[in-house]
Amino acid sequence: MRWILVDKIIEMDPGKSVVGVRNFSRSESFFMDHFPGFPVVPGVLHVEMIAQVGGIAVMAANPGILPVLGKIKSANFYHKIVPGDQAVIKVQVVVRKEFSVASGCIEVEGKKISAAELILAHIPMPENLIRRVWEDGVLSDWRKAGVHESNNME
Repeated sequence: MRWILVDKIIEMDPGKSVVGVRNFSRSESFFMDHFPGFPVVPGVLHVEMIAQVGGIAVMAANPGILPVLGKIKSANFYHKIVPGDQAVIKVQVVVRKEFSVASGCIEVEGKKISAAELILAHIPMPENLIRRVWEDGVLSDWRKAGVHESNNME
């Protein structure tokens, strides 16, 4: 199973801010057990979406760094994400030498669903891994789109 929880990057100012989207279909394997008859996206996946989208902004500014979840400073869950929802993940990052701080929220149809503040630890990436990361569909789609300007984020 791949744990890529972002379908597309729609806005990014590398090393500063990023907006990604994730569409949830009924066929997601976790919906079968979380919970039977009441399918919702687990809270840990909300946190992981914010970490992944924030990590993309860090990598876009620093291609030799692999940002990994180091600490969850806070996480709040206000509403649920259900099959058929499109999650919009908005993240601001502050990049430091050895770590980054990612503060983000998830919205569905303009409604704030969850929010988290995370520490992303920086791991140096070997050259062959850098190429694989940049060839990943999400990042390569963003690069091909040529949308490399910051748009205002709330």
